[in-house]
Amino acid sequence: MLLELAKRNCLNFPERISRTEIIKSLDISAWRFRKILKYAEDEGYIERVPLGRFIAFKITPRGRELLESIYGDLKRILDSGLTVELRGKVVPGLGEGAYYLSIPQYVEAFKEALGFEPFPGTLNVRLDEDSVKKRVFVRNSGKGIYIPGSTLNGKSFCGVTVYKAVISANGVSVFGAVLDIEKTKHGDEILEVISQVRLRSELKLRDGDPVEIRVML
Repeated sequence: MLLELAKRNCLNFPERISRTEIIKSLDISAWRFRKILKYAEDEGYIERVPLGRFIAFKITPRGRELLESIYGDLKRILDSGLTVELRGKVVPGLGEGAYYLSIPQYVEAFKEALGFEPFPGTLNVRLDEDSVKKRVFVRNSGKGIYIPGSTLNGKSFCGVTVYKAVISANGVSVFGAVLDIEKTKHGDEILEVISQVRLRSELKLRDGDPVEIRVML
């Protein structure tokens, strides 16, 4: 309600408002509108101001403080960025991601993008059904760091997108990244994860163990 009134300039001046417009915008009943309006008045968030034969509304200093508090909370959340939580279990790998980590051009690109030199091996995680959908969201977000394809000894390699992430298991968390390789033998359910340490050793993981990956967008 306060936001709707603020959008109609009631934050600075007493303004007549269209109750029909606000009811439509908030998608509430006329009864619900009257109840919220009365609550806002009783709590001192808004006040009625006579304007001739009409009644205008103005947001009070207390109402402004509430809006500023909500704005501050939202700003902190938005500035901190979005984190997508993926879950799955460790599975044996095909060595596909590890192969990229043996190519000097990619290693240097990873170092520049992530701030660390990755261990020459990946941790493969089979995502659960819900996490597969979230992985597609991550891919479509456009927030990753794209590393173009390269050529080595006459052989071409496709590009890969990396996303910074925190990998957790057995009460331990390690900073790393997830790979989204353009051309891969894996389906979306298999996620390749890298770090500057050997994740299996650092997190004490075996095939079948659960892992949580928080991808930072």
